[in-house]
Amino acid sequence: MTRVLVCPVCGSNEIELDSGGYTGKYMCKECGYVGSFIIEMSESEYRELKEAGELERFINEKKKELPKEKKPEKYPYENP
Repeated sequence: MTRVLVCPVCGSNEIELDSGGYTGKYMCKECGYVGSFIIEMSESEYRELKEAGELERFINEKKKELPKEKKPEKYPYENP
């Protein structure tokens, strides 16, 4: 079973490692997205979702599963 990497912005599977893998980030050849969040799925699952027009909905659901970033109480450069 072949796995594919999918861009969380445009849904493309044209993904490669950014900076030769040194940064731990990926780059999308289609839209230019660079980041560490990427969706991995089987090639058959990708094909089925794309043909059914459900890929965008699937990606949005995966984005909702991400933990929300917590804003720090105070930034070090702020006055008390």
